[in-house]
Amino acid sequence: MNTTAKELALGGMFTALGVVLLCLGGVVPLALYACPILASAVLLPVRERCRKQVAWSCYAAIAILGTLLGPDKEAASLFVFLGYYPLVKPGFDAIRSRALRLPAKLLLAAFAVGADYLFLLFVLRLDAVTQELAETAPAVLWATCALGLALFLLYDLTLSRLTILYRRRRTR
Repeated sequence: MNTTAKELALGGMFTALGVVLLCLGGVVPLALYACPILASAVLLPVRERCRKQVAWSCYAAIAILGTLLGPDKEAASLFVFLGYYPLVKPGFDAIRSRALRLPAKLLLAAFAVGADYLFLLFVLRLDAVTQELAETAPAVLWATCALGLALFLLYDLTLSRLTILYRRRRTR
């Protein structure tokens, strides 16, 4: 349970960076998906260098502060529901069978994003999201879901490559 000062400092710096990136979601147009992805990617160095408790604390702090301070609640809620993925990814990667690993990852992403939009629609009752979904054709919504899962797979691959690069850099 003893956390070192280095872990706290690293966690604090990456938490601040994650909050800034998440808050950019409301400032930069069309950054709804890019900013939560970047904010969750900052958890990678924390996962690699700190204990699990520190990494999960960073995720929780980014989620809470991003939700409170961020202007785009849709981007913040996407981070809340799926921003922890870099922390659970090693568990999915430990699944030996590739035939099971990929569907498990896709199921997590589909469930998390579905729960996110159900939360936005029925708990927060965000009118802009409700109106946008009501005005969009069902075929476009399905295509958007398929593209979202493709983006998730690209993100998963990018995290794997970044992990390899980070570990190589640390051993030098």
